[in-house]
Amino acid sequence: MNGIAEYRFPLFLGCMVLAIAGGYAARRRGILNPDWARGIMSATIVGCDAPIACLAIWHLEIYAGVWKVPVVAVAVGVATCLAGLAVARWRRMAPADAAVFGLQAGMGNVGYTLGGFLCFAIWGLQGLALEQMFCMMWPFFAFLFCFPIGRHYGEAASGVGENVPPLPYALRTLWRTLTDLRSLPLYMATLGLVLNLAGPKPPEAIKQSHVIDILMIVGILMQFGSVGMTVYAGRIPVFWKKALGSALLKFLLSPALMLGLALAMGITGQPLYVCVLLAAMPTALYSVLMANLFGLNRDLANTTFILTHAACLAAVAVAAALWYAGP
Repeated sequence: MNGIAEYRFPLFLGCMVLAIAGGYAARRRGILNPDWARGIMSATIVGCDAPIACLAIWHLEIYAGVWKVPVVAVAVGVATCLAGLAVARWRRMAPADAAVFGLQAGMGNVGYTLGGFLCFAIWGLQGLALEQMFCMMWPFFAFLFCFPIGRHYGEAASGVGENVPPLPYALRTLWRTLTDLRSLPLYMATLGLVLNLAGPKPPEAIKQSHVIDILMIVGILMQFGSVGMTVYAGRIPVFWKKALGSALLKFLLSPALMLGLALAMGITGQPLYVCVLLAAMPTALYSVLMANLFGLNRDLANTTFILTHAACLAAVAVAAALWYAGP
């Protein structure tokens, strides 16, 4: 690896920290209005995430047998989300809390901001390639499963659709998701898959000009900056217990389900290790975005996001220290 790729992770991590801190400080000083966060997040999904989804899948090397990796990724994500929603129902959480609790349990930071780097650092290019395969179905999981759930619970929290029969309401919710401009990454991912399978190779200019890297940096600054705009430090202690419950599902149930299902599907060796690692990643930024987009409990979303990332990065730091200190 050379050029920008050599410094990708520290560059992206630095952008994440600076964006959150900058968004938080700007909101505290009255420079930025937290109400703007929703528009910024929507613009990021359309302007950055959609082309990234297309280009990333177009560049993937798809080979025999590896199809099991994205399938098991989606299956475990769905199962963990449903388990989280079941726990939320059992605990009689309000709809705005229940959706965040369930979705954050199943949605992990498996992309370029964390999971991808760890796979590359541990297993090299092959690990990074498997991580890309793991994420191949992410847009379909996010926009066909998670977005309708977020929209449904958001409407339930606001009292919309209470008297509508279940089937028409479910179909309406799905239709509204599919026709929402913010679902553009779903269609761009489909286009990328068609281009990949059809045979035309991506133009070399895309790699040479670092188009994906630029889009990622812009997306990180906008997404994490908008999250920082909505963080209120004084509210974090209020929601830490619910956040801890969601984190336990994310760090314990998700990798356990992944291990069992992956072994049942015959996934072994490096693909198995990559799948289990990515299943244990902290909660995804998209879960915070959905809390803002659909009127859910964004304070709980922010708390869970910060808690799970702090725990994960602390574990990574300890593991790295032990690795370098060892023989």
